[in-house]
Amino acid sequence: MELLDGKISSQKILDEISSEVEDIRKNGKRIPRLDMILVGNDFGSIKYVGIKEKVANEVGMIGKVHHLDFETNTAELINLVDTLNKYDDVDGFMIQLPLPEHINTNLVLESIDPRKDVDGLTAINLGKLFQKDRSAIPPATPLGIMRLLGEYNIKIFGKHVVILGSSNIVGIPLAAMMLEKNATVTVCNSHTVDIQGVSKTADILVCATGKPLLVNSSFIKKDVVIVDVGSNKHPETGKLVGDVDWEDVKGIPSYITPVPGGVGPMTISSLMLNLMNCYKKSI
Repeated sequence: MELLDGKISSQKILDEISSEVEDIRKNGKRIPRLDMILVGNDFGSIKYVGIKEKVANEVGMIGKVHHLDFETNTAELINLVDTLNKYDDVDGFMIQLPLPEHINTNLVLESIDPRKDVDGLTAINLGKLFQKDRSAIPPATPLGIMRLLGEYNIKIFGKHVVILGSSNIVGIPLAAMMLEKNATVTVCNSHTVDIQGVSKTADILVCATGKPLLVNSSFIKKDVVIVDVGSNKHPETGKLVGDVDWEDVKGIPSYITPVPGGVGPMTISSLMLNLMNCYKKSI
């Protein structure tokens, strides 16, 4: 059982981006800029945005956080989005989810200029993914998963990929990206009949349910490749765990992502990669 090490793979991406930004700086050109919008004081959201800001600055980009009060309403947030859409020095921006319940998230996301949508969450970018349009900006987590599998030369062509979780952030866009690579894709949700039986047919199993330790040995076949997107608190110890019961599946998969240190770092580096691509298209 080999680990799909997201820390090593993500660092390669960040090193490449850092080198590119340094060349941009040496040539006296405008530095790429990533803006992040945070509403409220959710501990997890503040932490994640802080990490993104830190990594952006470490690779030499400009990372700017707009931290808005919890009471911010939909119209006020859309006004900020509109400002960033029109500001040429902002190459891309993202809105940290989830937003407070009183804000219309869909309305806000659809107000983002798709060309600056570094999180790939607009309907236009999602639609382009399914049309196999290479101008699509994919969400960072699916992009990171594809890059990680590629780094370890894991074959996707003709394989059966089962995705547990049908969110617009992970499951649905990842399905489109896997289809583009000629995989056979099954996307499961909470209403899927015999989810264990379906999972057991997977050559590549992607777990994005948000349910700690849900996936155990009864879900998988020998030598499956497991990608664990979960980031959960252990129900007893409070420690960070994924969707996969690591101890129970040990020795069965051929490859597996650790939690932490797997998909998480790849998501951050892929966000920076999306930003660089937005920058290159804007100059």
